[in-house]
Amino acid sequence: MIQSGIGAGLWTAYGFLSACQLHYGNSPMPWNESLRSELGYAWLWAAWTPLILREARRFQTESGQLLRSLSVHIPLMIVVAMANRIALDLITGRDGDLRFDSAVAVYALLLAVERVHSLHRRNRTAVLKAGLLEARLNEIQSQALRMQLHPHFLFNTLHTITELIHEDPDSAEQTIARLGELLRMFIATSDVHEVPLSEELRILDLYLDIERARFEDQLQVRFEVPESLYSAVVPSLVLQPLAENSIRHSVGRGANPGCIVIAAELEQDRLVLRVTDNGEGLKREPARQKGSGLAITRGRLATLYGPHHSLVLRNVRPCGVEARISVPFHLHAHTYFEKDNVELQSTDR
Repeated sequence: MIQSGIGAGLWTAYGFLSACQLHYGNSPMPWNESLRSELGYAWLWAAWTPLILREARRFQTESGQLLRSLSVHIPLMIVVAMANRIALDLITGRDGDLRFDSAVAVYALLLAVERVHSLHRRNRTAVLKAGLLEARLNEIQSQALRMQLHPHFLFNTLHTITELIHEDPDSAEQTIARLGELLRMFIATSDVHEVPLSEELRILDLYLDIERARFEDQLQVRFEVPESLYSAVVPSLVLQPLAENSIRHSVGRGANPGCIVIAAELEQDRLVLRVTDNGEGLKREPARQKGSGLAITRGRLATLYGPHHSLVLRNVRPCGVEARISVPFHLHAHTYFEKDNVELQSTDR
């Protein structure tokens, strides 16, 4: 309906401009005659336009269909030209010449318009399909990476429990309870790729509880996360591999206890997450950046954010490594864990 209205408007504008040309030309024609002649001619073509465009869509003038299309369009063009001439003679009250050259030009113009519109429609459809396909592939890839991360995470947790069973059965029992809570949270967010920072911190804190039970006083943890960022959106399980990497390379590597600092801050329109340890640093551990957990995390960030993310590991003074993630900042519509319920267990002493 809208397209029909636009077409009628364009034909009316064409007829009026043609009438002006006749009225103000070298051989001026009275307004009533010029308007009746040119508007009548334009409106006749406006009436034929929907049929011509429909047939143009059915019989497109492509290389493989050219002969078939011409066998339809040439007879239709002749019929339209003759019908317009007869109708225009009735409208103007005078006999005119049947001129096929103008009819051919107008008919060809309509075919060209439909051809351009058809190509635009195909291109737009192809772009939409490509975008949907890319989004689906990214979702599948992200889901696959999550499936890799879960066994990796659970294997390390079960290894910790195995060690505790012989050394401290009570701690092992508590750790199994924490693992059960973690599994519950995994199931609740199994199809979610991004979560509020508050939920990510809660999962991380449960994991660190398990590691605290294993290392006792040899592991200290400090959270430096303002409550104003609890609703910020982050990839699920993005901090745990970084914390695991830090623990592996800081606890038991020197005379001092291992210390892990988890921090978050806002830098303009970017959310920055930092996991810092007091380990030996990257120069002594060049393979540190190639752990499977880190590789999975890099892949997930690339899938979710493309070039709009960064994950950098760098040495800090006097010793240790900082893992720094930067992602676009936006707030989650619903925070699963309200601020009052997020009790992070810092153990910095």
